[in-house]
Formats: sequence, structure tokens, C-alpha cells
Amino acid sequence: MISETIGKKDLLARLHQLPSLPAIVQELIASFNDADLDTVLLANKIEHDQGLSARVLRVANSSFYGLSRKVGSVQDALVVLGFECVRSMALSAGMVHAFPSSPDSSFDRQAYWQRSFRVAAIAKALSRELRQGKELAFTAGMFHDIGLLVLDLCIPQQFSKLLQQQADSGLSLIELERSELGFDHVEIGAELIRLWNFPSEIEQVVRYWRQPELQADPLAGIVHISVLAESGLSGEALLMQLPKNLHEQMFVIWERIESSLPTPEQLEAAAGWAQAS
Repeated sequence: MISETIGKKDLLARLHQLPSLPAIVQELIASFNDADLDTVLLANKIEHDQGLSARVLRVANSSFYGLSRKVGSVQDALVVLGFECVRSMALSAGMVHAFPSSPDSSFDRQAYWQRSFRVAAIAKALSRELRQGKELAFTAGMFHDIGLLVLDLCIPQQFSKLLQQQADSGLSLIELERSELGFDHVEIGAELIRLWNFPSEIEQVVRYWRQPELQADPLAGIVHISVLAESGLSGEALLMQLPKNLHEQMFVIWERIESSLPTPEQLEAAAGWAQAS
């Protein structure tokens, strides 16, 4: 058993003690709920943050987008790629920079972000094909397992022991968390998303993407499929993992999924966004 465990109430209290997000990242999150958003003004604010602007342009000019010409400014990216893409790039770059890899942690944050961005890229592509949740799909994919990062930030020693137990036993990490802690990273991640004032749709994805049949919003289903695809499942093996309601809601067949998936090169480029510098 893990000694000196922390209760859920105490851990939730620690969420308020996490380092504050950079002001521009907070503005990017708030923009999801701003019906009168001035996208040009927000892009201008991104551009004036030299570090963030440089990271956004590195992503914009990566092989993921495959642009025929180099994008030279955030405003240029806004014109070429659209605001949703620019916001996604800036938010992802800002978050990775805010929570970089830690040499004192056994949790590989870079690998975590790489996987998150691959899931996000797949979710964005699937949302276009299945015509569901297009505006939020990338962000939902990016934060779908944010609770893992929270446990690493708030209870690193206990979380490290849990990861070792998982590796030794082959048991589900969530099962181990519930057994040892009395709660799991899903609950904690959803609470952090709520605390950060993301749209409620993102919070619901964090809570329910493993059980999308419990959600009427198809966005949880999009992320569920994306996680399966990122793990390497394909064809009938993937379809067998989907609850019946997803087939009915979105007419999910493998041919539709396969035709919309990013190329391996694009996924590799998406994973490269995990570089904070």
C-alpha cells in the first residue's frame, strides 16, 4: 500500500495552489466563451509575446500543415489557417511551456504531451469527417487525460509509486488509483478543466471519453475513437471497442475513419509540438 496518501478533498484544494497560467493562456481559454471575440486583437496579443509567437510559428510551419509557403507572422497564420488553428497552436504551446518536463519526476511529461497532441490531431481530423464538434475537437483531445499531469504536479511521489505498481502488475492505472487513493485522475482532471474555465463540453469529454455512451455530446465519442486510433487499433478491432450509440450517432465505419486519419508524418509533426522551447 502507498503510505501517506492524500484525500480527494485535500488534492482538490491543492489545485488552487498550482502555478497561475500565463495571462495570454488565460485569455485564450476565455476566448472559447466569448461570443464577441475580436480574433485579430487576440492574435496581436499572441504576436506580442515573443516566446509564444515563435513557438506558434514553428508549429504553423511544421509538416503537419504542409503549407506551400512559410508563414512569417501570427497575423499571417490567422489569414492562412484561420483563428481556430491559431488558438489551438498557441494554447498547446503555452501549456507545454507552462508545464515542461521535470527531471525529478518519473512521469514522462514530454511523452504525455506527445501522445496528447497525436490524439488531438486525430480528433480534429475525425471531427471534420464526422461533422461533429469541429471547433473544440483539438482542444478536447489535447486535454483528455490532463488528470495524469495533475497527479504528477500535486502528489509526485505517490503518483510515481502508482506508475510503478501499474508497470509491475499490468493492472489499469485508474483501478490502482481508486484502490490506493479513493479517486482517480479522471475526476481530478475534470475538476481542473472546470477551475480553468474551459467550456463545459471540454470538462465532459475529460469525464466521459472512456464511456462516451454516457454522453449525448458526440465530442466524447470523437476523442474515444481518437485514443483508440492513436494506440494503434484499426479496422474491426477498433470498431469492436465502440459502444453501439456511436455507430448510430455518427455512422461510424472504418472506411470513414481511415480516410480522415492524419498521415504518420503529420502525427510525428504533431508529437513534435511537445517541445516547450
